[in-house]
Amino acid sequence: MKTKILVLFIAVLPLLAMSQENTPGKETPYIEVVGTGEMEIVPDQIYISFTLKERFEGKKKIELEDQEKEMKKRLLKLDIDLKDLQLADANSDFITIKRKTKDVIASKDYLLKVSTTGTLGKVFEMLDEINAFNANIQRVDHSEIKKFKKEVKMLAVQEAKEKAGYLLSAIGETVGKPLFIQERESFDEFQPMRKSAMMPMMAMDAAVQEEALPELSFQKIKLKYSVFARFAIK
Repeated sequence: MKTKILVLFIAVLPLLAMSQENTPGKETPYIEVVGTGEMEIVPDQIYISFTLKERFEGKKKIELEDQEKEMKKRLLKLDIDLKDLQLADANSDFITIKRKTKDVIASKDYLLKVSTTGTLGKVFEMLDEINAFNANIQRVDHSEIKKFKKEVKMLAVQEAKEKAGYLLSAIGETVGKPLFIQERESFDEFQPMRKSAMMPMMAMDAAVQEEALPELSFQKIKLKYSVFARFAIK
């Protein structure tokens, strides 16, 4: 029994030694830093949510189907592809709201995608004219957001290596190969312009409006990523 235990111990010993030698930072001196990459992007996908409801003008009932036809006709005049218009909830049908009278009022929620602030202002103006409800900017995005996120992550790694380099230069050392890189939690920031901010722009004449659009646009999408990195010291 003792012989078997001894043989087992001798067999495991080289593995323990190998494990210790391969442990990152065990034998090799290293430096640990955090690198950050940032980028601001002008959104090219602006999503507007709004609602159409049946309503009464005097005794006349304005049907939902008629409102929808009028809305689509106006969107086409604004050169907006109707493919960019969809139901806010693709699985939902009419939402019925019972009022004190026995009439049933139907409503429908929509989501419309536009690409510029100029089109955004025209859409809000059109929605006001057809008496749409709850018109608002739901979110903004960019068609190549994944590409930009990759670029920002690469910037974060590059910044980490650069930081390690100048910190080590202060003590006469140089940065070596990376031993460990870990992505930190990331976040996107944007602050869209609400409908209330659009109203002054709608009141302007066409020439003044075009000049004012860049100043009235909402903030850019801000991408920010961090990485934790460990580099060997040469």
